[in-house]
This record gives sequence, C-alpha cells and structure tokens, in this order.
Amino acid sequence: MSTVDQFASVFNAASQTAFQHQPPALENALVVTDLEPDAAEKYAGSVRTFFGAVTGKWETVHSGEFATVKELLNLVESRKPGLIVTYRHLHSEAWRWPYSLGEHLDVLIQESTPPVAILPHPDREGVPERVLKNTDSVMVINSHLVGEDALVNHAAVLTAIGGTLHLTHVEDDAVFERYLDVISKIPEIDTDVARETIQEQLLREPSAYIDSCETALREAGVDLRVVKHVTHGHRLEEYRNAIKDHQVDLVVLQGHDEDQLAMNATAYSVAVELRTTPLLIV
Repeated sequence: MSTVDQFASVFNAASQTAFQHQPPALENALVVTDLEPDAAEKYAGSVRTFFGAVTGKWETVHSGEFATVKELLNLVESRKPGLIVTYRHLHSEAWRWPYSLGEHLDVLIQESTPPVAILPHPDREGVPERVLKNTDSVMVINSHLVGEDALVNHAAVLTAIGGTLHLTHVEDDAVFERYLDVISKIPEIDTDVARETIQEQLLREPSAYIDSCETALREAGVDLRVVKHVTHGHRLEEYRNAIKDHQVDLVVLQGHDEDQLAMNATAYSVAVELRTTPLLIV
C-alpha cells in the first residue's frame, strides 16, 4: 500500500457521520379503521393513549368512509395528517394469515408522505396485555443505521418521557461470511486479519453514530435513555430476540427504498413477522 493510500485509509477511518437532532412536527394524526363508527372511536381512544406524545388534533376514519385503495389515498390526501395510524388488512379477512400487510397498507406506505403506524389487528387474539399501553420502550431497526437521522428523530419524539430508546445495528453473518470466503481465495490478503479488521470496522461505525445520537439528544434536553445494540448474526432472529428481551412497545422502521418501488426489504420482513408489536414505518 502506498503512503497516499495509507493516509486515505486513516483519514476515512477517522471520518464519522454525526446525528442531527431535528424532531418531526407530528401536529395532527389520522386513525384509519374498517370498523363501524362507535367501534372506530373506541379503538381511536386506545390509540391516542398509546401515542401520548402526539398532542395535536386527532381524526378517525370508519368503515363507511372508504373501501378501495384509491378512496383511502384520496382521504389521506384531503386530511393531510402528520401521522397515520392503522392496522394490516383493512377491509379484508386475510389478517388471519401471517403473510402480508394487505393491499391498502402496501400502497399507502409507499404513496403517503407521513409515517404510518401499524398496530395489531383489533380482532387478533394473543396480543400481550402490555401492548398499546405506552411507549416506554422504543426500538429503531434498519439494515444500515448510520446516517438515518429521520428514524432516530421519529423514535425519540415518540418515546415516553423517561423512557428507553433502543438503537440497533446487526451485521448479517451470512453476507459477511460470503465475502470472507472470496477473500480467503486471494493469496495477497491475510484472511484472519481481514476477518478481524473488517468486522471491527463494520461495528465501529454504527457504534460511533449511536454515541452521537445519545450526545445530541442529551444536549437537546430530551428526557430518555439511549441503549446501544451493535452486533452481528442472523438479522431477523437478532431483531426478534431484542424486541422480546426488552419488551419493546414500538418498533421504528425505514419503509422507503430509493432503489426500488417495493417497501424496504428489512422493514417488510419485520412488519410481516411482528404481528403483535406496534410498528412505525417512516
């Protein structure tokens, strides 16, 4: 390696992405249901209790106000909410099967500008008693956490006062091992050194970013505790375990992917799996 390359490597290693605290203004919220008016209002009441951090205007949509995806999109456009709260499989019985979110949500998440909260279906059995009680424990999940300020800002503003904000980053072992297998076939590269140094660098960057999140939130006077989860393993399994172990009340995910029309793959996998855990898709 030339001296110039060595200098560049040292410089790049020292360069870090710092979190910028810019809390979103969630001034009004829209609860979308497929329930009859009285049941819709009762459901909306529990939603308002859960999202206590949203102190602005709340509106509720009942079953008679829309049926098709187009009607739902028009309704959202006319109300212009800062937050949409709903559940999977609107106007459908398919919520009984754990395979999708339903056509209304699939389109709504991609078409709408405001974040979409997906709560357990009101008819679903087996939902833990603590669900929809508060947001004392909020977790951010993304395939790449560094630089995702919007996720952290939304999660922070929705974390209850004095609550815990879990920031996670999981390096996928299967992907890492595939690259290491290729490296092991290149004589000029020491495989053991590559394994150690690459893994260390992959975990160092998100760890430093989370530290910057904690610092910025503390300096802004945000009353919460930041807990760091930086590791490697099977992503979905690690996420499931962390959510269960820390009794997470709300999971915040990145919904949009600039490289594709479909919903972010990590977010969709987690959203389909976690049918009894409230989610926020940003």
